[in-house]
Amino acid sequence: MLSERSGPPGLHGLRWQVVVAGVGALILLGFLLQSAAAYETVLVPAAGGTLVEAMVGGPRYINPLLAAFNRVDADISALVFSGLTRLDGCGNVLPDLAESWEISADGLSYTFHLRPDAAWQDGVPLLSRDVLFTIGLIQSPDFPGPEPLRRFWRDVRAELLDDHTIRFVLPAPYAPFLAHTTLGILPEHLLKGVSAAGLTELEFNRLPIGSGPYKVIESDVAHVVLSRNELYYGEKPLLEEVEFRFFRDYGEALRALELGQVMSLAQVPAELLPRAAGLEGVNLYSAPLSRLVLVLLNLQNQNAPFLSEQPVRQALLYGLDREALVLRVLEGRGLVAHAPYASCSWALNPKGATYAYDLPRAKDLLEAAGWVDQDGDGTRERDGTRLQLNLFVIDDRSLEAVAREIARQWLALGVQTTVVPLPFTELVGQALEQHRFDAALIEVALGGDPDPYVLWHSSQVDEGQNYGSFVDREADALLQQARQQWSQAERQAMYYRFQEIFAAQLPALPLYYPVYTYAVSKGVRGVELGPLIEPGDRFRYLAKWYVNFRRLRVRQPQTELGE
Repeated sequence: MLSERSGPPGLHGLRWQVVVAGVGALILLGFLLQSAAAYETVLVPAAGGTLVEAMVGGPRYINPLLAAFNRVDADISALVFSGLTRLDGCGNVLPDLAESWEISADGLSYTFHLRPDAAWQDGVPLLSRDVLFTIGLIQSPDFPGPEPLRRFWRDVRAELLDDHTIRFVLPAPYAPFLAHTTLGILPEHLLKGVSAAGLTELEFNRLPIGSGPYKVIESDVAHVVLSRNELYYGEKPLLEEVEFRFFRDYGEALRALELGQVMSLAQVPAELLPRAAGLEGVNLYSAPLSRLVLVLLNLQNQNAPFLSEQPVRQALLYGLDREALVLRVLEGRGLVAHAPYASCSWALNPKGATYAYDLPRAKDLLEAAGWVDQDGDGTRERDGTRLQLNLFVIDDRSLEAVAREIARQWLALGVQTTVVPLPFTELVGQALEQHRFDAALIEVALGGDPDPYVLWHSSQVDEGQNYGSFVDREADALLQQARQQWSQAERQAMYYRFQEIFAAQLPALPLYYPVYTYAVSKGVRGVELGPLIEPGDRFRYLAKWYVNFRRLRVRQPQTELGE
């Protein structure tokens, strides 16, 4: 009789194999669990997807030589075309199509070396002759683009050195020249034989071929669709497509964002800011523009001769609570300004003189100059002349509101101000250019380079934009020398000194830098804005924006034993 222990042959060994296998499985499971615990799954940006943006208006010429006439054209052209250089938000010049350049010792010659990997979106190499061709179109007497652009390039000689090297020779040293080389370049192989006058008639303006990060694949009155340019020499964008849809006004565009028909709104005007801020699925991004809103004073005006008096001008600025103006009227969409340069320009001295709101000091200045309210009607007088002026402003809702707030604040100072809204063409052509105004609330485009010559040099009273007739001998010398000196350090010293003169003389009253507000769906990630030269610069970091994700396992950091 067989005992239980003896059993069938091999059964005892089999039981032990099962036990060993079970223990092994447990050990393996523990190892896997331990390994899994050492890693975590994270979501990371992935390529693909489309950004759909609402814009007000519509395209006419997606062509960098003609885009200045239309904001929609300018914004789209910035994604489709490249220049020799590009600007960061503070006006510093960076390489783009040109990977490097040299400036001759006399400041007359600029030699650019093009990237060898630059190509047009149809695969044809981009060469120096494309640059030469583009400049030739601008220099043509029948160029249909902006006259200031033609005038700037008219006397510049372009020399083709080889396929990737081009030289520009200037008739005189001009330090801001580099900032003008951001202009988008056109393809000679597609446009050769086209006259400058014929530029506006081209199908190219609807479906252009450029060298930028995106290419146009669809274009009509309703929308423009851009697709990622796989031949782009720079950082490849994550977004596969960008579609711009066009609307008649901002209210209609914001409604499309509310309904989820679009994912971003190119600009949120002040009157719609509360409504946009209330949208749950939308983020608002803001950044200062390279523009300055100021009150320009006519220093040679017979209607308000007191504006030629320095103490009066200083009192007018001390009597303005610009912080309150920005908060109450602009709902915070502005940065108080103290100088004639952009908010982050290298020409701006952050330790320069400022005028803080000081109503008692403003009143003291006026009274010391003989301006007192003799009859108690709220307006100061001197020698029978009332302290009153007209404040011209463009007939824009936001700027009109700013002008009315200025008038209200000056009334507390004893200055009677009448706000006069005018159409833009009338304000510029009949008031500013003819010097027929007392004061004007205007927005000045500061551009990339900080050179303020055309605004404040005495030679520009009749032929430039020195509409207030500011004349100062030292300021003239500084502005003239600064644009002839290509050393940024030496130019900076000159502009610091000009800032001191400006603060003392106050030919205009700096108010604020406008802030650009951009509305974007929370589904669009990686968005960031820095200071902007133009609104189209909101796409400066577009390559990092994304709407798609992918899962990635990453190892967790190990901890010390006992922690």
